[in-house]
Amino acid sequence: MALSSGVLESESLQFRPMIIYDLVCAQGHSFEGWFDGADDYEKQHRSGILECPVCGIAEVHKVPSASHISLKHPVKTTGESGEMLKRVHEHVERNYEDVGVKFAEEARKMHYGERDLRNIRGAATWSEYNKLREEGIEVLPLPGRPVSKDKLN
Repeated sequence: MALSSGVLESESLQFRPMIIYDLVCAQGHSFEGWFDGADDYEKQHRSGILECPVCGIAEVHKVPSASHISLKHPVKTTGESGEMLKRVHEHVERNYEDVGVKFAEEARKMHYGERDLRNIRGAATWSEYNKLREEGIEVLPLPGRPVSKDKLN
C-alpha cells in the first residue's frame, strides 16, 4: 500500500491524494488499483465492481507491497534485505515446480497423500492461503521480487 503523489482534479484544480494497492486476481494476475482511500477500496471490493484488467475475474485481493510502505520514521537500509530476497526468489525458481494457479489444489493433494511430496510454488488467493493454513498445510507467501533501483520511478 502506498500513498501516491496524487491526482490533480481538473474542475477545482486541487491536489487529491490517492492510495495505491497492489492487487492480484484468483488467476494470479498482478496489477495496481488507485483509490480515494481504504474505505473506497473496501466499498468497491464488497460491491464486486473490482475486476482484473487481464481476465475480468472479480475475485481480487490486496497483496502486501514492501516497496510501497510509507514510514513516519525512515529506516536506513543497506540493501542486504533486498539482495537476500532476490537470492530466495532465485532459489525457489530453481528448486520448486511452478504449478501456477493450481497451487492450493496441489498442496492439498500432497498433504492428504494423493500426490508424492515435492517442492512447489504458484499462485493462491488470500482466501485459499488461509484455508490451507486452517487445514494444517504449511504454506508461506513470498513477497514479490525486489525491483532494481534503475527500474524505480
